[in-house]
Amino acid sequence: MSPVGVLMENLPIALPADEARAEAEGAMGRLVEITRSGQEARRDLLNWLRVEFGVEKPGQKLEDFAALDTDARSGYAEVAIPVRESREEAARLENRLSELVNRAYGLTPGEVELLWSTAPPRMSRG
Repeated sequence: MSPVGVLMENLPIALPADEARAEAEGAMGRLVEITRSGQEARRDLLNWLRVEFGVEKPGQKLEDFAALDTDARSGYAEVAIPVRESREEAARLENRLSELVNRAYGLTPGEVELLWSTAPPRMSRG
């Protein structure tokens, strides 16, 4: 346990309105589906490349095949396009969940801006 853990003792946990909770639960369920589907698509494509073409170690571009441009994707567009669309949907859902949490805590636009301006670089605003 970190000695900083004592700071968490008085951290308030916001209780969202029933409507916001229901929306958040639905969004989280969909995000789990999107993640699972993307992992399955990636696994299936990489397995196909291994079996069909002997690609044992795909490069970085193949690891993230859904991000390739249209020309590079022509051979497997039927897999890549739905994954890319799911990622876009996931980003929208994550942004909405962020809005719901901010609303549950009653954060002002200034407070939200402060959170983002002090967030670590790995955090994305979407």
